[in-house]
Amino acid sequence: MNHTTTILKKISGILRTNLLDIFFVSCAFLYPLWESKMYNTNPEIIFLDVGQGDSILVQQGKHQMLVDTGPDDSVIFALSKYMPWYDREIDIVVLTHPHDDHIGGIYSLLKKYKVNKIYYNPVEYDNAGYKFILENYSDILTPVVSGDNVRIGDIFGIVIYPFSNNNSTTPSQNINNDSIVMLLYVEEKKILLTGDAEEEVEEKIVNFSFLNDIFILKAGHHCSNTSSSEKFIKKVSPEIAICSCGKDNVFGHPSEETLEKFEKYNIKYLITYQSGDVKYVF
Repeated sequence: MNHTTTILKKISGILRTNLLDIFFVSCAFLYPLWESKMYNTNPEIIFLDVGQGDSILVQQGKHQMLVDTGPDDSVIFALSKYMPWYDREIDIVVLTHPHDDHIGGIYSLLKKYKVNKIYYNPVEYDNAGYKFILENYSDILTPVVSGDNVRIGDIFGIVIYPFSNNNSTTPSQNINNDSIVMLLYVEEKKILLTGDAEEEVEEKIVNFSFLNDIFILKAGHHCSNTSSSEKFIKKVSPEIAICSCGKDNVFGHPSEETLEKFEKYNIKYLITYQSGDVKYVF
């Protein structure tokens, strides 16, 4: 009996002495399994409900691309619902154009997350947030034009517009029409992200042969009547249209005229202030 007690005491002493080592070794073995449960291995896209503005999370596994950052820090709360708490890195942020409702959340985002690249169209525009990025993050800024592409896991994205960078020092007459337009391919489905591009841009790209049978259209300019022309809607023929806008906004978004076009062509539409975040897992 005394012999057994002695052995048990020795084992207990070894365990106490090496408790931290055992804990960390166990964590090392369990971490990959735990981490795989935290990340979604399937491609997904989430149209975030950030009020009167745009922000779209595209992700698979550990990799994320965020298209626009909404008007304020509400994007941080939105991201916390879909990214693990320990993940503080975003591969790419795409800023479609420098209006506050698309880049206002950039201050909070850059404080909270490490962003590896910022894709943008280097237009001339007087905006405090835009100037802040240009002055302080030039090392990660990447101008993009039609044909530039990106891959996030199994998600392939290609820039459709602008055709060339606007390096003029003359401010744009309509910054909406300097929006980056991007086409995503996810498992043979096509998602078209149009920023605030209006009918003028739609007319420039409508004849592209690959802009048909779109699965999801993030409709331009918050589904206002300056975008989503009938010609464009008929051509891209989306199954679903997303209207990203805030409730009772002063701009009257979404436009009844635009919604009627969607109904005319049997296009299901979702409005973020009604539906909240709109998430698709492929």
